[in-house]
Amino acid sequence: MTTFFGPTETTCSPLDNGGFVLRSSQPLAEYAPRITDYLLAWAQKAPGQVFLSQRDETQAWQHLTYEQALMQARSVGQFLLDKGCDAHNPLLILAENSLATASLLLGALYVGVPVAPVSPAYVSQKGAHDKLKVCVDTLKPCVAYVGQTDWVGQLVQVCDLPLQVITPEAVPGHTALDAVLSTAPTNAVTQANDKVGLDTVAKYLFTSGSTGAPKGVINTHRMLCANQQQLRQIFPFVLERPPILVDWLPWHHTFGGNEVFFLAMCNGGTLHIDQGKPIGSLFEQTITNLREISPTIHFNVPLAFHQLVVRMRDDSVLRESFFRRLDLMFYAGAGMPQQTWSDLEALAELVRGHRVPMITAWGATETAPLATGVFFESHRADNVGIPVPGCEIKFAPVDGRFELRVRGPNVMPGYLGRPDLTARVFDEEGYFRSGDAASLADESEPSKGIIFEGRISENFKLHSGTWVSVGRLRGLLMGELLPLVSDVVIAGQGRDRLGLLVFLDTGVARRHVGQNDLNYAALAHHPAIHEYVCAAIARHNAMHPGSSTRIDCYAIPTEPPSAVAREITDKGSLNQANVLSHRAKVVQEMFGDEAD
Repeated sequence: MTTFFGPTETTCSPLDNGGFVLRSSQPLAEYAPRITDYLLAWAQKAPGQVFLSQRDETQAWQHLTYEQALMQARSVGQFLLDKGCDAHNPLLILAENSLATASLLLGALYVGVPVAPVSPAYVSQKGAHDKLKVCVDTLKPCVAYVGQTDWVGQLVQVCDLPLQVITPEAVPGHTALDAVLSTAPTNAVTQANDKVGLDTVAKYLFTSGSTGAPKGVINTHRMLCANQQQLRQIFPFVLERPPILVDWLPWHHTFGGNEVFFLAMCNGGTLHIDQGKPIGSLFEQTITNLREISPTIHFNVPLAFHQLVVRMRDDSVLRESFFRRLDLMFYAGAGMPQQTWSDLEALAELVRGHRVPMITAWGATETAPLATGVFFESHRADNVGIPVPGCEIKFAPVDGRFELRVRGPNVMPGYLGRPDLTARVFDEEGYFRSGDAASLADESEPSKGIIFEGRISENFKLHSGTWVSVGRLRGLLMGELLPLVSDVVIAGQGRDRLGLLVFLDTGVARRHVGQNDLNYAALAHHPAIHEYVCAAIARHNAMHPGSSTRIDCYAIPTEPPSAVAREITDKGSLNQANVLSHRAKVVQEMFGDEAD
């Protein structure tokens, strides 16, 4: 009989300062010394098994088997070695998820060359070139791959280093991808792979830089391998049922690039690369893919799950395909509104006759990312679970709250080229300071989970000195505002009351008012929309009348969130600080202080 979840016994050790440390009673089992050992193992065990799939220009699926992935990785590895790449001369990748991106990434990992997948937005958007320059200057890459040939000139302008550039097609002065993949590997590739160990740097993952300059987080093979073993121990069913995934989450982020990508690879699964996103018309590609391919695990951000709920209500083919063989739904990146959670449970019962587990986890780029996980029955969207095996979670008192801190084999050794930041981010006992606030679901029983209370930096005080927990409040509000509202941003720092910026789901809003031709600005002014929002806020205020939860005023901006203004992250969630900065005039008008 398949064991679905791992053991949940958790110990709690009190600290002298009023804090405490949680640990899993389950020890962490042994894991491979190199993340590519799992690719090698599956290429030998099931060479013809499809590892990765992607649609081509004709919408036909193109496949890469485990054997082919290993062969291409060895060819890429030889090319990188020939070009002088080594532990101190990394590979830079500026590209969307693709079969080519995967081959280059795996080739670098195979021969011990650190690889840095950087957000393509840093090169495609001129306003983000300053962030690209920070990444390039920090990395000093030897070779770079750009996913679109028209990005080459922009990269060269930013980078004043001698750089070998790989392009998808032939470009004068640069190397075409086909030439890289046809490089004949020599024994040097095997020798380089033999030298890779647990403390070899695997990746440099740059944080989004949404509130400052991007930081290069060092990811070692130890971190990646330990994290995958931790996943196996909390979700042992993946060892018996290789995961089938349909996933868009970007590989330059830790969620998609570490947790999802390597979960498929380490367990002989298949990852169908979804070129859709939960943004506007791009979501149609996701719908097309999920109507055709039934996943066994579905990873996504809450915004996308909400959009799926809206579509599945009226699309029986999508609904049946999505739930047909689904074992688990996994969300991260933002808080899940309780209404979306309940809707997904209802749809699962409609198709399968029972609920499909909806779980989440907590972690950071600095923790590879998994540090806690929900691997027990939970119906609270703000419960992020308990420590995974081998990982210690400290609750450290900070300003009257508890900050989550992490220690374990999945924690980074530091930031690339920034010993000053590295020193500040670890406490005196070597725990990584996450900056996230939390509490226990049940103080008498730690195995019932950790309640996430948002970023300490996002939380703010009202003029009265009362703290506002932004993450928790957003979840409460979205539970009332869905499905017409796609997201909200909470304002009120230093004021005596709270305000709310409300952003609409255009499709739902049009159906609500019965006019499919209205643009976003017209919807933002429509009386029926305001009636809906006012009623939802009134329901919320009736249940949460305190000064730190009551919404006194709101505004619906006439323009949707802007990726160019960095209001939207690569994961599709809103950056609260950037929205408030970009919409400062709207906020002032909302609070009635236009003269400020």
